[in-house]
Amino acid sequence: MGFLERRADQHRPAGDAVTRPARVEDRYGTKPGPRPGGSNEPLFEPAHARRANADPVGLPTSPPAPPVAAPSPAQVVPAPVPDQPAAPRPVGRTDLTLLLGRTVLEARVQQICREYGLIPRSGEAVGSGLSRSYLSRDAGVELAADAHGLVTTVFLHFHGDDGFASFQGEIPGGAGSIARRTHLWAALGHPDEQGDPYRDRFLGDYGPWDRWLLAGFALHAQYAVDGERLDRVTLTLPDRLPRAA
Repeated sequence: MGFLERRADQHRPAGDAVTRPARVEDRYGTKPGPRPGGSNEPLFEPAHARRANADPVGLPTSPPAPPVAAPSPAQVVPAPVPDQPAAPRPVGRTDLTLLLGRTVLEARVQQICREYGLIPRSGEAVGSGLSRSYLSRDAGVELAADAHGLVTTVFLHFHGDDGFASFQGEIPGGAGSIARRTHLWAALGHPDEQGDPYRDRFLGDYGPWDRWLLAGFALHAQYAVDGERLDRVTLTLPDRLPRAA
């Protein structure tokens, strides 16, 4: 190309001189370079020079903080439940033997019936009629009266006898509050009468029984078939002694 250009310049008139570039870069054009007022930093940073964090160059990077463990919920330790003592038997209630031989129409008798929650078996209030039977299943007490309303017998039920709750309180006559044969003997002494276990053809088997003749009344104790557990106490006037059951 240079040889042909020189040949063409020799045959060109003098007035048509061609101005040649004085520098190689002027001949082939200018190379891209920094513009006036621009940055001298390279347009592209080598990949190995880039940093993944914003820490100053040359300073060691601090290790990441360990994750904060979530606080564990406080363990609730249940407070120890104290042993529930057996419910004490109520004391200070009226002696039920005071009902014997008295009519249910008396104010004193009606007061004692209200104290123990005794109601006629028919459900009517005490005093509204002459019922032959008054009971309180929650108190474990039952009364029997004659046709004139005279109280003849008081029953104290124990250990679920006949569907009643156990009587809670002092057994009349100083017999204590523990419904066991050995405790009755310890409190009242040897009984005046005793009976062996027997079977009723309608009611089933019964355990032995004891009877004490005390001041103003008789106490008849009927035991379970084991001969020790007290099932029922029957209180009567001395001239109205109950049969074995």
